[in-house]
Amino acid sequence: MEVDVGTAEPASIERVSTGSAELDSVLSGGFPRGSLILVSGNPGTGKTTLTAGFLYAGAKDGVENGIYVSFCEGRKSFYENMMTLGLDFERLEKEGHFRFMEMFTTTREGMGGITGDILNGIRKFGAKRLVIDSYSVMTQALGGLYEGRQVLHNILGKIVRTLGCTTLVIGEQPSGETRIGDGAEEFVADGVLSLKLTIPRELEIRKMRGTMLKTRNVIYTIDHGFRVLRTDLSTPASPRRWRPVADSGDLVSTGSKDLDAILGGGLPRGAYVVVETANDVLIREFRLLIRSLILNFINQRRGVMIVPIAGVDSSDIKAYVGPYTTTRIFNSLVRIQEGIESDGSAPGSGPCPPYVIPIRYGEDTGREAELETGSGQFHTEYRKLKARSGNGPVMRYIGYDNLEAIYARYPEKLLNEIGSSIMNTKSAGDVTIGIAKPSFSSLGRVLSMVDWHIMLSKKDDVLLVQGVKPHTNVYAADCDVSQGYPVMKLRLLT
Repeated sequence: MEVDVGTAEPASIERVSTGSAELDSVLSGGFPRGSLILVSGNPGTGKTTLTAGFLYAGAKDGVENGIYVSFCEGRKSFYENMMTLGLDFERLEKEGHFRFMEMFTTTREGMGGITGDILNGIRKFGAKRLVIDSYSVMTQALGGLYEGRQVLHNILGKIVRTLGCTTLVIGEQPSGETRIGDGAEEFVADGVLSLKLTIPRELEIRKMRGTMLKTRNVIYTIDHGFRVLRTDLSTPASPRRWRPVADSGDLVSTGSKDLDAILGGGLPRGAYVVVETANDVLIREFRLLIRSLILNFINQRRGVMIVPIAGVDSSDIKAYVGPYTTTRIFNSLVRIQEGIESDGSAPGSGPCPPYVIPIRYGEDTGREAELETGSGQFHTEYRKLKARSGNGPVMRYIGYDNLEAIYARYPEKLLNEIGSSIMNTKSAGDVTIGIAKPSFSSLGRVLSMVDWHIMLSKKDDVLLVQGVKPHTNVYAADCDVSQGYPVMKLRLLT
């Protein structure tokens, strides 16, 4: 994130909610009261959803009356569309807190009367929030960009601010365009929000006077209303033991009900899943996924075998899993492959803990034999866990970068090891999760052998999850700690 973009923020500035708590947070509390905000974007970017949510937030409790001035959409259509988002504007109108003004006109003379009607409506109705949809239609009716800017600056800019009515003006952009009109409108407005028709959707805060910004770009969705998304990696203040999510028939739960639903109910027994993580995805971010899997297995008395990713050791895994299970369960059902010193101790920590599978590596000759021995130890511990799990599914979690380093001198054995693991996973009805960076040299060959491929990437500090094989939509990941343990939540990006 950028440390600081935007202008200095006066301590006394008053804010009004945007209708999105997350966007309010980005804007230091919301829009400056009495400001003129230009909301621009191509058709379908959610401009109406954002601006209607702004009006509804003020009017729903009778705090600030709002007016929606439409040059495009009729009242009936607007009310029906908003009801699909749970926004009952018809009720607010009956209660006297909202007014919809239909302004279908295409002449300059008609526009002159309409601007007067808008200002009179603000005064008589006591409106503190106003939305005009759209600036583009106003400009066409007035005969040109210059006349449109005059209305924006002289009438809406000056008089509306004098009345203390925070105003959002919608600006339509033709597909492919990045500015409204000739761009001068952005200098007239106090704030400019640009909504982009991408997946994921991105909102750019081009400017916001009097506001300190930590970032100019945020990801948003219009699924069930406008909402800015973020990936919260907080942990519960008082950790509790993980409550397992039950399997669905023959499908094994991932520990995240949202991910289970996306995958059609969970993972089939025998699934070998490659989770590819983009280079900028942090370890603590991809743990949203892997921690749920581990905890859901061991708290159902199922074993977990781990070859950690590079830079992670057994103590790290114990630290992020341990608070949500018992020591007895962890020691009994988790086995982590880890290199040890020649005396059989873990590096710098004395004797190996019960959950460590010690692997010795030689310096030069004989290393191949030691790799065979290490692999044998791993499979011996697997058989013990399989029995301890009542012959139920065991999960293997393999960091390919670590595996690649182990087999650096014997690359032909690396693919053999992975191929054997794929076959063994299927025949035993287990689940294997392979974690790969794009730089993994054998990634393409491994992906050609598996039916499950999940991609983790990032955009504007939001962790994104998408199924590649089988294909799924893109989802934004978040962390829910309300139950006392971290659960991965996913929200569809529409």
